[in-house]
Amino acid sequence: MKRTILITALMLFTLSFTYAQKGNKAPKEETAVINLDKFCCKSLVPIIEKTLAYEKGVKSFEVSVENKNVKVVYKPKSTSVEKIAKTLAKSGVEANGFEADPRAIEKLPNCCKNTAKGLSSGCGGH
Repeated sequence: MKRTILITALMLFTLSFTYAQKGNKAPKEETAVINLDKFCCKSLVPIIEKTLAYEKGVKSFEVSVENKNVKVVYKPKSTSVEKIAKTLAKSGVEANGFEADPRAIEKLPNCCKNTAKGLSSGCGGH
């Protein structure tokens, strides 16, 4: 009798724990907007696209030249907004306050180097 009650109690506990875990699942995908602080023109778009295309956990993205940001859909289990912004900064694009890597800035198109260094306000919007 005690054994039957114990087994029943364990089964109920396991079952309730399983259902409780299903209700607390994290979303599979999230969307974030990352500000490109020193974005100068559409010459940076291919660099941003190449960087994000190889970033683990990034499902899709859309660069807005007009708003100077990028909308990113990502898997929170694989990456975070902070990691994505740091990756962009490593490629020479200042993002969400993370400063661009000086070596990567030197590899940017000539028209964007001064903007990335903070020396001018843009490269004419070409």
